Amino acid sequence: MKLLRLSRIIKKIRELAILIERQSKQIEIQGEKLREINDDMQGNHHYKRNSLPSDDAAIQKNLIVSWRLSKEEVIGYKELLDSGFRVFSQNDEDGILLRIFSHIDTTNKYVVEIGSNCSGSDIGVPENMSTNLIVNHGWNASIFEIDETECSKMTHFYARHLSTKHFHCKKNGINSYYSPKVISDEINVENINLKMNEACVPSEADLMVIDIDGGDFSIINELTAVQPRVLVVEFEKRFRDRFSVIQTNKSDFGVNWAQSGAASLLAWETMLEEKNYILCAVCSAGFNALFIRKDVAAGKIRPLKSVDAFDLHPVFSSLSEDFWVEPDGTWENV
Repeated sequence: MKLLRLSRIIKKIRELAILIERQSKQIEIQGEKLREINDDMQGNHHYKRNSLPSDDAAIQKNLIVSWRLSKEEVIGYKELLDSGFRVFSQNDEDGILLRIFSHIDTTNKYVVEIGSNCSGSDIGVPENMSTNLIVNHGWNASIFEIDETECSKMTHFYARHLSTKHFHCKKNGINSYYSPKVISDEINVENINLKMNEACVPSEADLMVIDIDGGDFSIINELTAVQPRVLVVEFEKRFRDRFSVIQTNKSDFGVNWAQSGAASLLAWETMLEEKNYILCAVCSAGFNALFIRKDVAAGKIRPLKSVDAFDLHPVFSSLSEDFWVEPDGTWENV
């Protein structure tokens, strides 16, 4: 009898041990999941736009007040670089643009952006230069993007955001959002002026941004329907200020290295000089160049030369010679 009871006790102990082992494994799995969530919150949270701070607008408006109180009559490259920060932009363009418009003021608070996406976010938060101005400063906009999926993500974002979700109306039972307008369309040399007119973009929109990885230069060269007060373009920084070249074939883009643009800064500077624009800054990462119309910049923003954009940059001014490259046969002089 005693042996039978002992056998049952041992059996129960074994069953209990198996149960404890299973529960331990479940706890270990749950713990690993919690660690992954924590790692994401502590790490990727800062690199991906998977959450939005609620105090951005207030902080930025205080910045604008402080900049205006400084009473600087003319500002230049150093002041603009020092003012850079990132909210929705890829680099620090959000801050630079805000500093520019706090100094030159706005006329219509209209931005047109050609090329935009949500690729830096798992929850569909746009990565562009329009969104900070739209949701935190009440700007109106037209955003052009060829990818319909990215357009849907952006529309969904603006439809949910408290700053823009009420700007809609129903047409034939379908919700249509009128601010900002997210337009799924290809912009090219042949249709740039037509598309600007169709979207009712003001002829002197405060801001235009273009980033389509090829064709940008020719499109802006052809643009007549809009003369934005401020223009942001992407340039290839690896050429420094040494070559005035463009790459016209999109299939060549990024083949030899991870390009930051399909036109050199010098090419942009030369072409836009003829359109009465001055270069005023490049972003800290050296991807985007900011130009201002001469009449708007006069007495307020100091012009910047391509060579100084590199020589006065805290990083690019100190790089060794092997960082810079020469254009190959896929580039043409302009």
